[in-house]
Amino acid sequence: MLNNKSLRLIVLSTVIAFFGMMINANAMQMERQFPIDVKRGKLSTTALAELVIDGKLRQHTPALRIYSEDNLTLTLASVDVRNIVINYVENEFGEIQKIWVLTAEEARQALPKKN
Repeated sequence: MLNNKSLRLIVLSTVIAFFGMMINANAMQMERQFPIDVKRGKLSTTALAELVIDGKLRQHTPALRIYSEDNLTLTLASVDVRNIVINYVENEFGEIQKIWVLTAEEARQALPKKN
């Protein structure tokens, strides 16, 4: 048999958990903001974990960051893809610095306009 104090604790815990899930769900649905200098392309990887963007083998920086559709960080070795739509940023030497794997909705949107 639950006493009044235990029942209040269970209700409070349930309410906190519910609001925590709502906040987390809203955070996952946030629109990602891409830099102004972002480019779009199609990414494939090779068996040796090399980047091929729009059919060309590309070099990347040692600090390459790859973000999934859920904005989670991926390692290059864990990415095995063929022709997925991405946004990417290059450094001043033309090396790939950041990659965002796009959702279908993001892929339909136009790139940010440069000033």
